Amino acid sequence: MNKNLFIFSFKMKQFLKNGLLFLILFFILEKGTYCFLEKAPKREYDKRLELIINGKMNKEVVVLGSSRGGGNILAEQIEKETGFTSYNLSYQGANITFQEFILRTLLTFNKVPKKVVLAIDNPHEFTIVPSLNFRLDRLYPLSKYNYINNELISQKDRSILSKFFYLDRINTSNFKIEIINAPSLNPMESRGSRPVIKRKKTKDLIFSNKSSDYSTKDESPKYVNAFKNIQILCKENNIQLIFVFSPNFHVFNYQFKNRFETLMLEGNKVVVYDSLNPIYENKSYFYDESHLLKEGAEVFTSEISAFINNNK
Repeated sequence: MNKNLFIFSFKMKQFLKNGLLFLILFFILEKGTYCFLEKAPKREYDKRLELIINGKMNKEVVVLGSSRGGGNILAEQIEKETGFTSYNLSYQGANITFQEFILRTLLTFNKVPKKVVLAIDNPHEFTIVPSLNFRLDRLYPLSKYNYINNELISQKDRSILSKFFYLDRINTSNFKIEIINAPSLNPMESRGSRPVIKRKKTKDLIFSNKSSDYSTKDESPKYVNAFKNIQILCKENNIQLIFVFSPNFHVFNYQFKNRFETLMLEGNKVVVYDSLNPIYENKSYFYDESHLLKEGAEVFTSEISAFINNNK
């Protein structure tokens, strides 16, 4: 009996010892993981989302969109021409659901802007295409923040365990140590815009007079709902919402615009680039079929500024 008790006691001590060792190692890993999460935002050149969640994005005019919003609309120019403090919160490759997330986050932590300029991806605003996504990669460097982690859980990119353990928040990108610099093609300006400053050296651009057909069958209900939510958020917060159609190096797609207008709430405004301006048929102002060079963006932004000034 004593022998069995001795064996049991020995095994229990070993179990407790191993358990304590596991807890110590787990504690070290947790603390080490937090160090990586803490340092991750400091490597990023794009600080905009962190400024938003820290309540430091209190502007009167905010630009939302994908690369067409980021490169074709110059927030610094809008600020100079209208007198409204402005910032561009467009993200390259961002779909409408990500743009809704940015607006919702902005309103959660910052003062309400007077105006939101939403750059429309004609004709792919409501359709799923490989070039437009919910930019999870912009959230990973900020996963130390509970708000961001909760969004990653909502996007099914993290488990509920990440609420309790830093180990479950880590991503391979968090282990990088090099500083991430802005690309030389479209560096970030002081107000968040990223105009393209280098001309593409691939095939020559040819203006197309053909417009592709548009069908509602290709639309994502999730994207359509996000578009409606953006409008509701602006209406509830008394924000003037301005939809903007920037130039493409082909004829304007009116089929998409007609569909787009059926989803608009009353009171929202629309700015369509001046299609009679010969500049928009001049390839020297374009990087590719969908993106202006900075010289073209300056011309287009002046049209937006004029609209804002006429609707103060």
